[in-house]
Amino acid sequence: MESVPPTSSKRRRPPEFGATIPTITTRGLATNSSNDTSISDVADREDCPMCKKFSAGPCGEIFKRWLACTDVHPGRDPSGEPLHLSMCSDFAEELAGCLEKNTTYYSNHDENSGQDLGFNSAEVDSELKDAWGVFVSEMEDGVVSGKYIVLPFPEKVDLKMEVRLATRTGAAFFMPENDGNPIIAAYIIDDHSAVIAAGSREDMYMEDLGCVLQFKVLDGMKRVTARAIYDTDHDGVLIFSRTVLVPVSEC
Repeated sequence: MESVPPTSSKRRRPPEFGATIPTITTRGLATNSSNDTSISDVADREDCPMCKKFSAGPCGEIFKRWLACTDVHPGRDPSGEPLHLSMCSDFAEELAGCLEKNTTYYSNHDENSGQDLGFNSAEVDSELKDAWGVFVSEMEDGVVSGKYIVLPFPEKVDLKMEVRLATRTGAAFFMPENDGNPIIAAYIIDDHSAVIAAGSREDMYMEDLGCVLQFKVLDGMKRVTARAIYDTDHDGVLIFSRTVLVPVSEC
């Protein structure tokens, strides 16, 4: 496995399971074109498992404004970039700053605060993992049936991955684009096809590092398979895939 540049200490951590689960069809990324999203019902959205978490607390109103903006700016610009990345950038920057200032609030709720907010962070994380599990299961069914085209990663969008056995963690680095077409999502499965990481472009994008997912290296794990889903110019998606052996610890 190739070495990769270290991340800045000020940079947010890559996700293990992202907060935005896309809808993939044989014609590409399905987006909701509705522009009547109600800010008040964000926490009840079934397509956004993390909305209940981030719509509450000190960043709740900012999160709601950002989410409403993304809903009214679906689709992509002529370069293939999702419209909301440019149209909602002010909200995204404000939200990122707020979340950075309130990391403790959103990651370390005590028992009482969890009850006050009406959710338990462990339960939300579990729900999110389960939701990505459904997404990956549908994608894998499509791979097996031939519904989706699967190819090895080409050199121009090569996958980079590193595993640190000392911390039992790994990271996968994906190129944000392929021939000008954006990555939609990526996921990583283990030897037994269990999902160990997944995220959308919005979840994974980390500027100069590209799109990044982190994952846990579990006992007995021998290999992982990373798949990256890219949009295409001809109304469809293309999946690049690679299976990588996990180094064996000398301890």
